[in-house]
Amino acid sequence: MWLNNIITMCIWQGFIVFASLSLCHVIYAADIDYLRSTITKHFSENRHHVINNTNKVASKEFIYNEFKRFGLETSYHTFSYTKLSTVPFANVVGILKGTNFGKVNDKIIGLGAHYDTVAQTKGVDDNGAGVAAMLDVAKQLTAQNKQGVKRKNTIIFVSFDLEEQGYIGSEVFILHWLNPWLDKNYGKAARSVQPHGIIILDTVMEYNTSSNSQKLPDGAAATFHQLFPKSFESMKSDNFQGDFLAMIYRRTVDDSLATSMTKSWAAEKRPQFEIESFPLPFVDVSSLNQTLMDSFGNFFRSDHRNFWLDNIPAIFLTDSGNFRGDMVNCYHHPCDDLATMLTDDNINFLGKTSDAIARSINELSEPTKPDTSGCIRVSVSHVISALMVLAFFVL
Repeated sequence: MWLNNIITMCIWQGFIVFASLSLCHVIYAADIDYLRSTITKHFSENRHHVINNTNKVASKEFIYNEFKRFGLETSYHTFSYTKLSTVPFANVVGILKGTNFGKVNDKIIGLGAHYDTVAQTKGVDDNGAGVAAMLDVAKQLTAQNKQGVKRKNTIIFVSFDLEEQGYIGSEVFILHWLNPWLDKNYGKAARSVQPHGIIILDTVMEYNTSSNSQKLPDGAAATFHQLFPKSFESMKSDNFQGDFLAMIYRRTVDDSLATSMTKSWAAEKRPQFEIESFPLPFVDVSSLNQTLMDSFGNFFRSDHRNFWLDNIPAIFLTDSGNFRGDMVNCYHHPCDDLATMLTDDNINFLGKTSDAIARSINELSEPTKPDTSGCIRVSVSHVISALMVLAFFVL
């Protein structure tokens, strides 16, 4: 009987140690089931304001409700655009305030993904995948906060409307939501706030290891080799497989965001999923002439372009859309659907993307350690003695 009691005591002490680790340390990882179910249930049908406005509204409301469920300060940024329709349009915003909120030293970090589609597609990759990853990142980071993490810097999550209609949603967001919000909450310091910037997700789930599944724009090979020699040689050495996430940014202006993302990607392991950097050789986008805009047009194809035009740091993460694998034929077409896009490889690729972004934003938000005052504490000597006693009787 006494032997059973000792063994039971040792087992319980071991359990307490592992319970302590779970309670006192923040552990996070992408929820693959959540990513899969979010896309399947909420972002697998058309979300166009004319073709299927009912489903578009339902998707918008799902994003809002998830932000609320995660504990974000949530709101709609509603706007009209009568050139397209009399129906109201809306961006969805969720805020996780840091301790620097309202102060000039609040280095705000954002994460954005549009939820609308063009008329011809179901939009699973473009951009259901981007929204699902954004929601999973919000889920991970707010779970950390609920375990006691405190952050210095504020995080803004935003899902844009009307990206597919000339990036209208992000344009009005900056002009009519972000700038007034900064003025209201930061007062005279608003124009002195230096944000980390925003990460934009758009079409991020296509993963393809077939040779030559990664295409380049017609006649662009020499330009890519000249501007991005490291990434070009990396793609070439892999026989131009579409096995990477493309990170597009402006050299120097967006470097800190890009550096953080690169480090976070490496820390997440899973080396079969790669990342390639495409740093563009200009800073002031508004001064580019039409020839240059045309030459670099494929690098401007999402909401990051409006942040660049407003000189806000931004990086664009994408699978390259119509330049890769199935999306060569399915980009903005009906086959951007569950049957084509929701493969195990694709969803796991999306999972690493979510994890790397969560790690990067977590770092940039400058978290402090969780409050462990309520944790169960077990001394090292107790653990060692328990294990020695157990080993003695077992052996």
